[in-house]
Amino acid sequence: MDKRKAVKYMLSNLTNDNFVNFCHELVHRKGKPQVLRNMVQGKSCSEITDVLLSVFNEKAVEVAAELLNEIECNKEADQLCEYFMV
Repeated sequence: MDKRKAVKYMLSNLTNDNFVNFCHELVHRKGKPQVLRNMVQGKSCSEITDVLLSVFNEKAVEVAAELLNEIECNKEADQLCEYFMV
């Protein structure tokens, strides 16, 4: 599965609360590059996928898995890594 499909699939299967928490962690993630609040506020799963891929490029899946672990969605993080074989 390619990066875009793997990340989009993972995001679309999160509960609404977990999706909101994921976006919160994305905005407050330490390190560079930074994601601004206006890049995620009110956005859909597809749009957040685009943000992850445009900001983090090759590391998008790794960052997504890191954020999933931060919000205690460890199973989803593992599945994402399996889909993309990180």
